[in-house]
Amino acid sequence: MGKSIALQGEVVAIPGAMPYPPAQTGAWMPLPIQVKAYPKLKVGGRAVIYEAECRFMFTGANATGAPVSGHETVKLTAKRTKLQKKVLVQGDMMQSPYGNQLKVVTMSKVKTT
Repeated sequence: MGKSIALQGEVVAIPGAMPYPPAQTGAWMPLPIQVKAYPKLKVGGRAVIYEAECRFMFTGANATGAPVSGHETVKLTAKRTKLQKKVLVQGDMMQSPYGNQLKVVTMSKVKTT
């Protein structure tokens, strides 16, 4: 049985828990997710996506209380399926060393074969 394909709006960004060095405390915050979609491949009016990218920003403090900030970008790219084009599917996920994640969460009825 195939996996459900991802449509625009079906990728979530999950902030990680690992502080950005040399921070001891702080938090990651995801910025808006950017996706690449096939302009003519749509399901129910929503574009089928093949790539997602999110920039995560960190703000925190080191052991002395001095501010620490940082950022990283997490990119999720589709792998080959039996479809003619590469598409993101349910369960696709990319996680950074800091624990920041991009994950496909879809309820699409259209599946790969």
